[in-house]
Amino acid sequence: MEYEKVSALTDIQKKEIEQLIERVHEFDGSKKDPYLNNQFNYYPQMPSFFLARSAGELVGFVMLYADGNYTESVDVFMVVAPQNRHQKIGTKLWQNAHRVLREFGYQKWEFIAEKGFLDSNPNFLNNKNLIADPEPEYQMRLDRGKQEFEDTRTDLAIRLLESEDVSKVVPIYTESFPESSAKEAVTYLTKGLADIANENFVLIYDKEIVGCCSVDISKENEYYLYGIFIAKKYRNQGFAYNFIIKVINWLNNENSYRRICLLAVDGSNSIAMRLYKSIGFEVETEVYYLYET
Repeated sequence: MEYEKVSALTDIQKKEIEQLIERVHEFDGSKKDPYLNNQFNYYPQMPSFFLARSAGELVGFVMLYADGNYTESVDVFMVVAPQNRHQKIGTKLWQNAHRVLREFGYQKWEFIAEKGFLDSNPNFLNNKNLIADPEPEYQMRLDRGKQEFEDTRTDLAIRLLESEDVSKVVPIYTESFPESSAKEAVTYLTKGLADIANENFVLIYDKEIVGCCSVDISKENEYYLYGIFIAKKYRNQGFAYNFIIKVINWLNNENSYRRICLLAVDGSNSIAMRLYKSIGFEVETEVYYLYET
């Protein structure tokens, strides 16, 4: 067994990982894909991807999503090929990743697992001394056939985010995500702008920017919507609903074919859940964050 760690993935490595995850999804009935980019990690030089190979074939993978400094928690995504489980591959991968986390000062981390996997492996949590956060995150999906939207809000408009917009968006960002500093908001927005695999939109009302939404367009058959936020004084007025349908309409008009749309929402955010369901999104999977006892 060969193990390696890298801070950034090549296109070939990404393809290998995607193929491995596809096999794991088919076996486990899982749905959530990892984010195969380190651009939002706080320490860009930190190895974030750990690979295990058997006779040259990728059979295991760990990703560390660490967008905060060493005082914050890290998300750990791990998969092992079904035919290579119970061979301590996951254990070794985690040992390698854990060593890197400690080298960079991290002391908190959470593992990502889906409800289907936990239901199929009822002893997993006890065997690994893990506890699941009681509140899940929901991954929601909007199929291609449910993307016929009538745009009735002519007073609202969208356009792509530009570098000159960042300073105007930062106050809305920190208002929406109070745990983030203005510096973190600038980093998040500028890195998103620089990524060719992202489309970043702003919502315009009365000639002012009142919202922002990012879309990962890196996959051929899906759009992943994230970082959706609206200025506080314009919430609960239909702005978010119309923003999202305008973004989806824009994406569909700019491309020759439709893609499924995905997004994630915290289980405690009932307002967002109702919003996404009203658009046509349906829960695809429940994601749980696991922490060590």
